[in-house]
Amino acid sequence: MPPPPITTTGPNKPLHARLLRSGALFDDPSAAAPLAASAANSSLPYAISLLQAHPTTFSYNTTIRSLAHGPRPHLAVALYRSMLLNPLSNPNNYTYPPLLAACARLLPAHPPREAAAGTAVHASLFRRGLESRDRFISASMLSFYAAAGDLPAAREVFDRSPPNQRDLALWNSLLHAYLSQGLYTHVLRLFRQMVATDEVTLLAVVSACSHLGALDTGRWAHAYHARTCRNTTRNLGTALLNMYMRCGDVESAWSVFHEMLDKDVRTWSVMIAGLAVNGLPRDALKLFAEMKNIGVDPDSITMTAVLSACSHAGMVDEGKMFLHCMPIEYHLQPTIEHYGCVVDLLGRAGQLEEALALIETVPFKADVALWGALLVACRAHKNVDMGQMAAMEILKLDPHHAGACVFLSNAYAAAGKWDLVQEVRSSMKEHRIYKPPGSSIVELDGVVYEFLSGDHSHPQSDRIYAMLDEVCKTLSLKGHRPSTKEVAFDIDEEDKEVCISQHSEKLALALGLISTRRGAVIRIVKNLRICEDCHSVMKIVSEVYDRVIVVRDRNRFHHFKNGSCSCLDYW
Repeated sequence: MPPPPITTTGPNKPLHARLLRSGALFDDPSAAAPLAASAANSSLPYAISLLQAHPTTFSYNTTIRSLAHGPRPHLAVALYRSMLLNPLSNPNNYTYPPLLAACARLLPAHPPREAAAGTAVHASLFRRGLESRDRFISASMLSFYAAAGDLPAAREVFDRSPPNQRDLALWNSLLHAYLSQGLYTHVLRLFRQMVATDEVTLLAVVSACSHLGALDTGRWAHAYHARTCRNTTRNLGTALLNMYMRCGDVESAWSVFHEMLDKDVRTWSVMIAGLAVNGLPRDALKLFAEMKNIGVDPDSITMTAVLSACSHAGMVDEGKMFLHCMPIEYHLQPTIEHYGCVVDLLGRAGQLEEALALIETVPFKADVALWGALLVACRAHKNVDMGQMAAMEILKLDPHHAGACVFLSNAYAAAGKWDLVQEVRSSMKEHRIYKPPGSSIVELDGVVYEFLSGDHSHPQSDRIYAMLDEVCKTLSLKGHRPSTKEVAFDIDEEDKEVCISQHSEKLALALGLISTRRGAVIRIVKNLRICEDCHSVMKIVSEVYDRVIVVRDRNRFHHFKNGSCSCLDYW
């Protein structure tokens, strides 16, 4: 007669007693499994008592699995150490996947200790000859090393696993490992080697394309998904929408948005934010009104997108109204991010004193982002005194903030205060504060190219610089004079002009001009804020060469067309 059904909602001690009397607990492991699992989840002392009474490998594995996925994963590691000391139990291939998952979950709280624990588990696997016998063990090891940030070890696990064990789950684990560490080009390279994909694969690829601005590859992934006739889930649809927006392809983003039947507040928020940052703030606010009309309640992220749209549209009164009505109409308490949007809004409008007053009255300690929004506004409106004050406040919070140091250095240089300039520069060198090098990415025919300033590494470097010379001559005929005020003060003017003419976004632009047909859109992703000279050059080139140039810098998108920019020259 089969044993009675076992509840998994808690330790059923009367049922345990019945199983003991019937012998089912010893004879039928499947009968004991739910009991051990429920005991581990709800009563650890009782689970330990079960193990003491029946210290089998099966009982240990069941309890370790429950603890690994429960609220106290560190107990799974402790129990494994106890298992090693028990002569009646012997770890097997079912022991290690949940144990490695527990180590991975513990990494954020205790990185060095748990990384060592995971490495010790790997060593134990190796000693027992289980390292590459089981695809679940391989996937768990790879995921652990990825969580620990040790990508060489994760890649080694993948490479050492037998080819017949490299299933889709293992490929996806490596794909997401690269993604988690920001190695987006590695994600795309690995994707091209895969023979099968699923939604997990596409989510990683689309995310990598979003970061790189790799629109062609993102479109290919979208088309591949459509060809396989799979349903587009809400998560994948939102990821595709975000990818198109982050690549500056608003038309394709609209198409995805309209095709999605299942939209949540995250989908609407991504669309609103994308419209705002791509220079279509009024469309963003119109969509927000539509969202409310159909009964979708905004969340904190939605309101950040709405306030950003108000900022880009210069709608000062509307932005302040949205901020003040958040607790009343939407039952949302404004966060420091929302106040930052309004500081940016006031700064764009030139209302610097009101922006400063808002910073001084926010119900939070002002952070670097708040003062940074004011600093950007001061730079745009040439308010040096307030800008110096904002930079000083930033350096109090973050003494190694390169942007604040550079602002002070430039401000002092413009005022001829060379002793203060030298003081700032010396401090930067002493504390090893460096402005990160500018880099720009352009994708052509599905291949991503990255440039640094003055880069000569591209195979077509000679043609790129020849194109740059042609562009410079054209700009000169149009009356353009290089803006060198953002270049280091301690080189002469001629060297400054050479330096600024070889900025990474100009090199990416030149490659785009020689590699694509007339009229094709050139898309560039810059890791820093685009400089004033490059911004002016892009406007002129868009008119003279009849090109649409889309540049995504650290702050926003710039859509250059017919000699003008969507940012209205404020960025």
